Amino acid sequence: MPDSNTFDPNAMNVGKYLAYRLHQLGVNQLFSVPGDYTSDLLEIIDTYKTPKGDRYLNRIGNCNELNAGYAADGYARANGLGAVAVTTGVGSFSLLNAIGGSFVESIPVVAIIGTLSNTKLMDEINAGELYHHNVSTEDTNRTVYSPVTVAFERISNPLKAASQIDSAIIACISENKPVAIEIMEDCYYMPCAEPKGTLSPVNGYESLPILQSMAAPPTSNKYAGQIVSAIENAANAVYAKISTGKPLFWIGKEISTKRLQSKFITLQQAIGAPYVTSFLGKAVVSEDNPWFLGMHDGVFTTEHTNFYLQQSTAIIGLGVWNTDLNTFGSKSPETGNISPVFASRDMVKDGENLYVQVTLEQVMDAVIALVQKNKYKSKWEQPSPPPLPTIPAPKTQITYDSFFAVLDQHVDENHLIVADIGLSSFGGSSSLKINRQDGFLAQNIWASIGWSVPAGLGASFRDNLRTFVIVGDGAFKLTCQAVSTMVQEGRNTVVFVLNNKVYGVEQMLLDSDPYKKDSSAPFEEANILQEWDYINLMKGFSNNAGKAKSAVVNTIGDLQSLLENIASDTASTYLVSINLDERDYPSAWKLFVYK
Repeated sequence: MPDSNTFDPNAMNVGKYLAYRLHQLGVNQLFSVPGDYTSDLLEIIDTYKTPKGDRYLNRIGNCNELNAGYAADGYARANGLGAVAVTTGVGSFSLLNAIGGSFVESIPVVAIIGTLSNTKLMDEINAGELYHHNVSTEDTNRTVYSPVTVAFERISNPLKAASQIDSAIIACISENKPVAIEIMEDCYYMPCAEPKGTLSPVNGYESLPILQSMAAPPTSNKYAGQIVSAIENAANAVYAKISTGKPLFWIGKEISTKRLQSKFITLQQAIGAPYVTSFLGKAVVSEDNPWFLGMHDGVFTTEHTNFYLQQSTAIIGLGVWNTDLNTFGSKSPETGNISPVFASRDMVKDGENLYVQVTLEQVMDAVIALVQKNKYKSKWEQPSPPPLPTIPAPKTQITYDSFFAVLDQHVDENHLIVADIGLSSFGGSSSLKINRQDGFLAQNIWASIGWSVPAGLGASFRDNLRTFVIVGDGAFKLTCQAVSTMVQEGRNTVVFVLNNKVYGVEQMLLDSDPYKKDSSAPFEEANILQEWDYINLMKGFSNNAGKAKSAVVNTIGDLQSLLENIASDTASTYLVSINLDERDYPSAWKLFVYK
């Protein structure tokens, strides 16, 4: 901290400015790991308070930088925008994996990197001195972070800091992608301009009526006219598929990212057509809609969902990203001889026709107008609900299928599910019925195992919801220290560790023989995990804190009793080991076992 004789503690400075701007946008938690290049910033964060006496940002200390990044990612998925602060080099390089996932999956996170002062940088350049945590005199963080951010700002001059911070944050909230702000350690306490107004995302598109007015005389903007034609042609292509009689919507992540849920419900209800989601788009709208059929995920699509997919006359994909894990073995649902139409990533693809620079918002508005103008109704009758799974007797050994069947009975609109990637994802956590919009979070493009535990920490700050984390034991081992942070912060998160003592999904994809009935085939040695004592692990993470609890589940009855206890104990953090047979697997994987 600067000398109090030369520093006005009430003046706006660079550190305060950054905290104020984040707070304005609804960020209340900053995930961090202390480091000498960020120590002044964290001091500012801890002491800078609102007129009511509350901190502008609550600093959440994490056990490592990767966990801090995952937590900021989970916070952003649940709350809209996240932020993380680390030191340069050893911190920023560790954080990179998390920011890479945020970039790929379009999660807005502000990565704050504290770096050496202007004086130290000059020493490196002019005297050849290399300071700790640094690689060289080159602009290393910019080089490393440029591929996974939409903006990178290095703040070395406090006179420019306000405009640089604003520019980066606007890019973050406009493009729903991460940005990095690198701040030299001698700048945090330096005075800077006062914040003016509030920051808003830049609208990346114009509405169809505005474009039509721009294209008409006297302006006669040729470019606007071309966009109008593309939107109208794309909307006509989508409407042509809708009017085939039994259209079926396949919706994905962009419906949530672009806040288009109400538009989709308007369209779906106007037509009276069923819909499915992609895995990445699971619960982008609440799944209690009677027209919701489940999830299409290639070979993991249920018989119930496939029954209706095969009856449909056309598939209309809205906001779906075709990735290998998002469609697992199938590029799109199959239906008759009519090819699907897809609207996402600012384009519409209809067979061999491609309409570019057409946003999902624009085409949905135009299609809704066509449907309402023509008063079109589909030929569908409301679908029947899927059959409920049978739950065995309480003394029955717990399995993947029975775990999710029982859990499904206890998950309601007051829960937020954070699911890791792995054997339990497909036909497991994906089968849970989520009766809340955006009530399910999963990282299934970047697919970094272990993400769910610290992401669950971050997501737990969403108001009035209790977070359930579902993670395999192999993935849990990568980021388990986040449970300690949950206890530290008084979170009432429940972490279910699906404990089968192997990297199940790796074994399944490598060689599924060990999963065949009555098989004694050995597991690949690399996939066998060291067993942990989860009861005592929680004691170590919490130093026997009273609100830190652990449990072991061996039978269905164990799980039912535990879930009742958890429901009545709303203040504790839980670590739960679901003890599975190592050769058990979700029944949805049967095609892989007997391929």
